[in-house]
Amino acid sequence: MPAIAAERQGTALEEVIVTARRRAENIQETPIAVSALSGDDLRERGLGNVQDLAKVVPSLEVMKNRSSAIFIRGVGERTGFARVDPAVGVYLDDLFLPRADGQLLDTVDVSSIQVLRGPQGTLFGKNTTGGAMVMSLLKPSDTVEGYLDVGMGNRGLRRAKASINFPITDHLFMKIAANTIKDDGYIEDELVGTTRGGDNDRQSLITQLRWDISSTMSLDAFAYYGRVNEQIATDHCNVINENSLFMRGLYIMWAGDTDPQNPRAFKENCESNSREVQGDFNTRIGPNPYMKRDLESAVVAGTLQWELSEYHTIKAVMGLRGAEKGPQWLGDNDGGPAKYSESYGVSFLDPDQKSQRDSLSLELQFNGSTQSENLSYTLGLFGMRETNEEPFSLFTALAGLDLENLSKLATSQAPGPTTNPAGTTPMVGTLTPISYSQFGLENITFAAFGQASWHLTDLWEVTAGVRYTSEKRSSDLTVYQSDVDAVSQRLATSGFFGPGAGGFNPFNGTWAGIPGLGDPVTIANSLFPDTNGDGLPDYPFDLANPRYYERSETFSKTTPMGSLSYSFSDGLLDSAGLDSGLFYLTWSFGFKSGFFEPRGIDGLERVEPETVENRELGLKLEALNRSLRVNLAAYSMDFDEMQLIQVKQDSAGNNAVIFQNAGASSIVGGEIEVQWIPVPSLNINFAYSNNNYSYEDYKDADLFTQAIGQGVVLNDRSDEPFQVSPQDNASIGIQYTAETGVGRITPRLDVRYRSERYFGIDNTAYDAYRRDPLASGDEPFTVVDMRLGWENPEGSTAVTLYVNNAFDERYLSNSGGVGDSIGTNTGSLAPPRSYGVDVRWVY
Repeated sequence: MPAIAAERQGTALEEVIVTARRRAENIQETPIAVSALSGDDLRERGLGNVQDLAKVVPSLEVMKNRSSAIFIRGVGERTGFARVDPAVGVYLDDLFLPRADGQLLDTVDVSSIQVLRGPQGTLFGKNTTGGAMVMSLLKPSDTVEGYLDVGMGNRGLRRAKASINFPITDHLFMKIAANTIKDDGYIEDELVGTTRGGDNDRQSLITQLRWDISSTMSLDAFAYYGRVNEQIATDHCNVINENSLFMRGLYIMWAGDTDPQNPRAFKENCESNSREVQGDFNTRIGPNPYMKRDLESAVVAGTLQWELSEYHTIKAVMGLRGAEKGPQWLGDNDGGPAKYSESYGVSFLDPDQKSQRDSLSLELQFNGSTQSENLSYTLGLFGMRETNEEPFSLFTALAGLDLENLSKLATSQAPGPTTNPAGTTPMVGTLTPISYSQFGLENITFAAFGQASWHLTDLWEVTAGVRYTSEKRSSDLTVYQSDVDAVSQRLATSGFFGPGAGGFNPFNGTWAGIPGLGDPVTIANSLFPDTNGDGLPDYPFDLANPRYYERSETFSKTTPMGSLSYSFSDGLLDSAGLDSGLFYLTWSFGFKSGFFEPRGIDGLERVEPETVENRELGLKLEALNRSLRVNLAAYSMDFDEMQLIQVKQDSAGNNAVIFQNAGASSIVGGEIEVQWIPVPSLNINFAYSNNNYSYEDYKDADLFTQAIGQGVVLNDRSDEPFQVSPQDNASIGIQYTAETGVGRITPRLDVRYRSERYFGIDNTAYDAYRRDPLASGDEPFTVVDMRLGWENPEGSTAVTLYVNNAFDERYLSNSGGVGDSIGTNTGSLAPPRSYGVDVRWVY
């Protein structure tokens, strides 16, 4: 069993067993940077979800709002799109979970979680360029036992976990565990009036079976069902570039604008929803039926293990996963209550359509060793078929341009203030028309791998491995756009506008508009009311002329690894005052497949595979009669064709967040983890990581020159920091246990620190960040959590009082800045102080 500990003797730390090399080993004898937490560790520290692991694991960052994102050593994927592979592989009882939206599991009936840092491309395979997270369930046994956890807290928190284990026969055992958590959220919207943004509303059920078929063969199976129905935390908005395309760059007139020399509606819309105006936990977005995270998932899996002999074992892991993700608001590009520019994971043709994700996988492992146990090896085969369907809609409201500036754009000139202060003829139309895309993906993956460790002597061990991966990715894309002619005709027949050309109609009046009806753009948008209740104007679609694209390609890669480790000799241990020591050097590779990225009406654009080469040295030490454990790692990671999020335009002028490659990038860093029991009742944990990120070759096309038709001009973005991940990450936990006549009393203090983080997406967002880190980033922060536990002498009842974020620190949970096109940064704060009580009964 991974990460299961032996009993403490005096002040000695528990022995921790991990399966980071697909076999059970002492963590101090494993030449990999790995953190391991048992189920008891998770409960004692109040870590109820995968997201909470970032509080204690070095180099780990986890985000959750519209999408789920896990980053290790600065490597991750932040969009949550089904078509984009995550960079951190997550495994549940050896079953690979391929999509990010199914990776943030609650820690229900978990035996252990291991976080493997750095590329794991040999034994764990694709999509582990950042690392891997391995979760193991607590298996059924032959005893009748169980527990019930209930909790209550502020903001209406109520949660419960329950588990029961029982034998069915002498060789067949069952365990059932359930979890539910709900609260009322922490962000209130001024225009909605309900405090629900950023709430928790999750339920899950896990049923396990264990069948001891014989003394050498066993079957472990589980069925998982999970339901998430949470309200997205609405964002604040701040302006980071007043000269962006949607503000003064193209001199676009939005609903509310009347001065063609100084359009201000887009800017003022964002500023009305700023943190300075609204306060920390109030926003001004307005009602939206898709402001929710709606995910339903099910997993059925089984692991058959057969001990062929004392030295050889075969394992087969098979699993089936299905998930449905409901329609979801993806981004309020304008940042305020106006519906100027929005993006949705919604089909405008069928607003109730859900995104479907299905996968079927099988892995075979053969583990063995020689009788002398100086050679251990693992061989395996992996196969998976995955299908995903995903809708995406981009909405941009009707906008206006002064005839003078429209003429400039037609001749590739930069717009500017009109020569006539009152403006020339107002032109209103679909500057960037509404579009709806339906994306389909099929992945068929095959891999073969092997790894062997040879003890050259009692002290020296060499490990070598290789994996071959072949992945066929087939993508299709159907794109529908609004019917520009039908839009123009409705404008022309309204009596307010004349006949149109090129998607724009002249307004029969001036920019001052009509009293009682508003400015020309407001009048135009009022001609397309929301009749179906989806919160958006109903523009007519051109359903007769969809664009269809299809591409398929097989990507393959061989990822080798090698390591050399040295276990300290008794003489060296004695002279250094150590109990154990291990030094290792590792060379490893990781791989993420290429794919095809939807780029609006221009179809599917090829994104190159991402590869990483990692060089790492580590040192693992135990001292003071094994009461002190210190693990260190230093590494250098070189990426080729890193897949990064960018903002681009298609040939129709639609802005879209897509992926492209950065030519070369690198990460140089170090990590330390310390566990210490200075006296029998005191336990101290410390973790720190420092990662230095750099792009060596990263160029991006300038959006403004493209928008006005002046061709492609490349911007050098190599001086930008990596997104989301801080350079410094530190945490310390102190726990004291007092045995008293009324039971065990355990106070605990946890402190975590993050240096500043960058959340921008394009080069102009980085320019704003350099002027002011808060413009598209976050300043350093420190968060303190406190717990006080009591357990009765029999160990059957426990009560815990807790305060999270005790000093009410303000820091971002999610953010994104786009300066070139929309000129705004939007983001939401993490939850404020929370407190409550948990009660646990064990039977």
